[in-house]
Amino acid sequence: MASAAHFALVFVLVLAGALVRLWLLDARSLWFDEAFSWRLVQFPLGEMVERIGLDNHPPLYFLLLKGWVAVAGDSVFALRFPSAVFGTAAVVGTYLFAADVLAADSPAGPGTGAAWRPARGAGALAAALVAVSAFQIRYSCEARMYALAAMLAVFSSWALVRSLRAENGLGWWSTYATSALLLAYTHYYALFTLASQGAFVLLWLLFRVNFQGGEFLRHPVFRYALAAAALVVAGASPWLPVFLRQRGQVQAEYWTRPVDFWDVAGLCYAAFVAPEHGPATPRAGQLLAVDLCALGLWFLRRKARAGDWLVMFLGFGPFALCLLVSAADTKVFAPRYFVMAHMFWLVGLASLVGRAEPAPTRLTLAASALALAVGLSVQFWGEADLPGKPGARAAAAFLAGRRRPGEPVIASSPQLFFVFLYHNADREGIKYFSDGRPVVHYLGAAALKAEDVIDGGGLRTCQARRAWVVDNLTDNTWGLHTVPVPPHWVEVRRRSFPEVFGLGDVTVIEYETTAAANLKPG
Repeated sequence: MASAAHFALVFVLVLAGALVRLWLLDARSLWFDEAFSWRLVQFPLGEMVERIGLDNHPPLYFLLLKGWVAVAGDSVFALRFPSAVFGTAAVVGTYLFAADVLAADSPAGPGTGAAWRPARGAGALAAALVAVSAFQIRYSCEARMYALAAMLAVFSSWALVRSLRAENGLGWWSTYATSALLLAYTHYYALFTLASQGAFVLLWLLFRVNFQGGEFLRHPVFRYALAAAALVVAGASPWLPVFLRQRGQVQAEYWTRPVDFWDVAGLCYAAFVAPEHGPATPRAGQLLAVDLCALGLWFLRRKARAGDWLVMFLGFGPFALCLLVSAADTKVFAPRYFVMAHMFWLVGLASLVGRAEPAPTRLTLAASALALAVGLSVQFWGEADLPGKPGARAAAAFLAGRRRPGEPVIASSPQLFFVFLYHNADREGIKYFSDGRPVVHYLGAAALKAEDVIDGGGLRTCQARRAWVVDNLTDNTWGLHTVPVPPHWVEVRRRSFPEVFGLGDVTVIEYETTAAANLKPG
């Protein structure tokens, strides 16, 4: 394909990826994680960084989001817009990485340098798969750090390929070290990606020098790679005490559980079929998904060149390390955390298609893979029924049309409190009910203020003639919470609003509290 036509095609793919992400950007309510992100960036910078340390993530995404909100505001569209940009940039990064790593002359082969030829077709297919992937789109439309992590994972890997090809190119090694450091400050799963990158470089260089120890130590790649690793370690070390404290609280208590086979099968199903699926998902579909992933890995390793091995390291190295850490140290397995590795699974698929001969067969397979990905994405977003499940946004609108000034709104859980606080224009009097037990770290304790909380005594002494309770009586993801309303609160009506992705219904309950006027505090 002529260069102009090829790059026009890549531009169309990137544009399509951007448009579908922007189209879905504000189609649903914020959910708990996103509302937590919004609340966290409302604090002054110094206090925000301290509160981030009480949570379970590094600070880079929140720092970027805070700067963006100061410029663009905090509408649903504005909050999610950076993730859409990062997700679109990941499409570009996937093309660059795949075109380089799947080149006719691999990074380790004799054709490196002037004879290197990019694999443009495989790169375009990989970029197209990322652009339309339901899994990638899902987390490019969320006010969280996953799309940023995916972008940095693929760009740091591309910089690594370029560094290995240049061998002694200080510019590319500096680019790699910088992007790797930013990745480390974005999400802790990045450590699995960085470890996989380092393991590949080590083995690549050992094979390059025929396992000669002296030559290994004298090779310029060893020196540059060591300097890059030292820069990343030195740059990340100021956050190390915070990381260790966060790791300790996750070890003590977290929402994840021990990993079993069906978790792995569910991850494969989420990555290629439906990012959000529940217990009713047929086991046969999950089995097929994990079998196809295993079969693809088996085919990819056959006659694999160095580029294919790097794809396997980046795609399946984090997966293996996560299983190891979850079994031996800290339970950290969750499908959405694999958004960084998932792109390399798609690059591996593009590599398999690119090996097919003759050319008509290759084109047929590429078109079929892309059509299947588009079909699955359309099916997922159609079944999600975003217009029919307005959730917290509709609940807040319902409340705003009936609530009078001074009437309290009591959320039954921190998750609902952050979400309802965001979606209500009048935030005065919105509280979270506490039964006296501390809020655990993974339920948003880092972003709660003392004045956000109301207890049983506060309910009993409420002087308003009407009060509202926001509850979720259908979802048991975090454990059901209810507000124990006093006997003199009489229920008048309730209205439920379904949320997407199996998050249950947001229920607004109206109470008359006429007897409260006769109560005395205490």
